[in-house]
Amino acid sequence: MLIEAFSEAKDPSAPHTNEDRLVILPGRAYAVIDGVTDRLGTRYDGMLSGQYAAFIVQGALEHMLSAPNAPRDGLDVVRTLTEKIRGAYKTHNIFDAAQSDWNVRLSAALALVLVQDETLDIVLVGDSGVRINRDHTVRVEKDLDLITAILRRQAWPVIGGKTADPDKHEQVSRRVTWHGTRQPLEAVADTLDASDMALIEQRATTANLEALPHVPRVDIENLVQGGIVNAQGGYQNNAALFLGYPCLDGFEVPERMIRVERLPRKAVETIEIFSDGYFKPGDDFGVAAWEQAFAEAERADPAKVLLYASPKGSTTSMWSDDRTYLGVKF
Repeated sequence: MLIEAFSEAKDPSAPHTNEDRLVILPGRAYAVIDGVTDRLGTRYDGMLSGQYAAFIVQGALEHMLSAPNAPRDGLDVVRTLTEKIRGAYKTHNIFDAAQSDWNVRLSAALALVLVQDETLDIVLVGDSGVRINRDHTVRVEKDLDLITAILRRQAWPVIGGKTADPDKHEQVSRRVTWHGTRQPLEAVADTLDASDMALIEQRATTANLEALPHVPRVDIENLVQGGIVNAQGGYQNNAALFLGYPCLDGFEVPERMIRVERLPRKAVETIEIFSDGYFKPGDDFGVAAWEQAFAEAERADPAKVLLYASPKGSTTSMWSDDRTYLGVKF
């Protein structure tokens, strides 16, 4: 068996800010956990909410899956992780606030591989992925993320016409994506005016309707106008909505939103688990191949508005996201 792993914070100069976590339990389980970036700056036990959520999930997985009576069902694992995060709300006396305000929640994505006697069980909650035998990728793609990525792509040239500073360009584009086109103008008034925001909204709505004709217009307009902070929360773990998506956040994850795939153990030579900080997969197994692919993506599209549309891009000092890779060769 060969295990390779790598993780880097979006700010390489501040590794302690990394919101990704790894779980490596040889012969039992392997996981990558991606804490959802904090929106409010609140700290729990010294950690921002995304870090704290990933820390809780990591600790709970290591504890339960190391036990002699470890759960063997992926859905049971997800339920236990949900209970652990819910317990953290009660510890910090924020359960009621978390129940009513998505931005208060401790949230994380999970990509987990459980090693069973005859199978390998992939369990996905969120948008981290697993690649099997270098050629089969299991991942939950979210139209919701594409909507906010297209919003940023349409905002990019408008902002570029107002500033030549690349870091300012990225900062304002993120602000538009995070808070939407109907946010108070004071937040972007040094770069954009009302006509600019109206133009971005019109272009983003049109582009999304063309790219995603199957998505209801009302949902596209909601996300374009409200952005991630103001509009995304209502879709989290909401199976009744077209754009509903799963996330570990201390509240029920509907079972039909959890992706579980069972593979014959004998048929699997390699598994590679990765967070969404990798915009391009490696050409081969291993950290070196995936880091080469990462570097290629950064050279080709550092802003993430051309080849690798994303709600956020890289700057001169920071990557667009934390990234984590865990590869196991049996």
